[in-house]
Formats: sequence, structure tokens, C-alpha cells
Amino acid sequence: MDKLLIIMDPAHKHQKALGRGIELARTTGAALEVVAFVHEYLDALPADPTVQQTAREALIEHRQKWLEQMLALADCQDLQIDLLTVWEKNIHQWIIERCQQTDAMAVVKTGHRSEHFLYTPTDWHLIRECPAPVMLVAEKKWNRAHPILAAVDLSTDKPAKKALNTRIIEQASKLARAMETDLHLVHALHTSVVLADLDIIDMAAHARKREAALKPRIEHLCNTWHLPPEQIHLEAGPAQKVIPSVANRIKADMVVIGTTGKTGLAARVIGNTAEKVLTHLRTDLLAIKPAG
Repeated sequence: MDKLLIIMDPAHKHQKALGRGIELARTTGAALEVVAFVHEYLDALPADPTVQQTAREALIEHRQKWLEQMLALADCQDLQIDLLTVWEKNIHQWIIERCQQTDAMAVVKTGHRSEHFLYTPTDWHLIRECPAPVMLVAEKKWNRAHPILAAVDLSTDKPAKKALNTRIIEQASKLARAMETDLHLVHALHTSVVLADLDIIDMAAHARKREAALKPRIEHLCNTWHLPPEQIHLEAGPAQKVIPSVANRIKADMVVIGTTGKTGLAARVIGNTAEKVLTHLRTDLLAIKPAG
């Protein structure tokens, strides 16, 4: 059976990730593994290992009771759920290893936004490194959200990117069917900001020309995935602005996007499109990596 790994967040009163995970489990038939983390520095305690172990066990037990209370309030006795409380400081490392061990269908956690240059929160690590799809659940969403929006690169001729497009659409289509909603696609017609600002080219004419060139691919997508043309959105601009803009206009319930998982200094300086989109998005995001 498919399993969703739900990450609890004791810092938040409302467990949005748990709620989304329960909803997905009911619509997809997946089982849930719900994990709560706890970690405290025990340096102020006596150096006696027995004292420190007793304190650690007490903290774990306290967090486990909180986890059980959250599940009781969620009213999800009809689902197959495993509960786990883990003593761990590096949350993202534990999640990545767990996904490698259990072949999780997806990780679901509340998203935490940050645009700081050097700070790399757990979300960023998971988007870049986690082998399973990562769903970051928005704390505040658009009202009456409905469609699933899949962000694809229709202009690419690279086999790897075409394969990632297919993975994105397949996952988005599966979610749309399970949630009984529509699937929309978005493609950003990226153009140099400098060229646009200097009026070196006619942006509107350039966009129309590129749209015309993509018409055969769009028709193929419509036929393959049974989509009406009005559910495929082409807009000029950088992806990190176009995708949230379209998501806002159609009130998307979720955005499904691919990520190549850049790491190191390049990722910090340049960033991934998924990460840039996340800072502007007010709905759930599902980040998917290429096939391994």
C-alpha cells in the first residue's frame, strides 16, 4: 500500500499538514505514517548519562502524548496510521533516510517561507535532496481553491526535462482525479528582463510567435490528457512570477512543479524555480524530482 509521510509541527496550533494528509489518504487509499520530532540541548543537566537519558525519555513521552492527542482530535480512526516520535535535531536528514528506507509516496509538511540569502530551512533541504515528492502545505490559502495546476516546460527539447514534464502531469492528473477537480497546466514564456526594459524587442509580438511555435505541443497535450485548451496557460515572464500569478487567478488548490535539486553554493546563489515559486505562493506546492 502507498504511504504518505506526514511531518507534524508542534509550533503551530493548526496541523495543516495532518489535515491535508488525511484528506489525501481518504481520496487515494494511502496509509499514513505521522511523525513528530523532539530535540532539546541537555547541557545544563548533570553529566550523568542516566539523568540525561531519563530527561530525554520524558521529553519523547511528552511529545508522543501530544501527537496522540492531535490524532484523536483529527477524527481519522478509519485510516491506517502509524505514529512515531523521534529524537532528532536534523529533521531533513531523518526524513530523507526514512524515504529511502520505506519508499514513501510523498512527504507532507507545513511550508515555512524564507528568502534569506544564506538560511537554508528544512523545506529547502527536502526540495533539493528528498527522493520522494515533497508537498509543502500552505498555512493560509486562497478561498474556494479548486484546480490542480501543473507547471511544465513546453519549450524544452531535452529528454530528461520532457520526462520530468510527464512525471509532473501524471502526478497532477492523479491528484486532480482523486480530488474530483480540474487539471490546469502553466508554461512561462521566459524573456530577458533587460531586453524587455530596453524595448529592444516587441514583447507582445515575440510572445505570440512563441505561442504559435508551441501550438503542436499544446494540441498533443490536450489530446493526450483530455484537456480543453483554456486549461493550458501560456504567459510571458519569469516562472517564479508567472506560476504564482496563474495559480492566484484560477485559485489553484495545489501547484505541482519539478525541481532538479541543485545543491551547494549554486543553489544558494541561483536557487531552484520551485524555491522561488514557494516564496510567492499562497497554496500547497508539490515538488517532484526527475526519475532516479
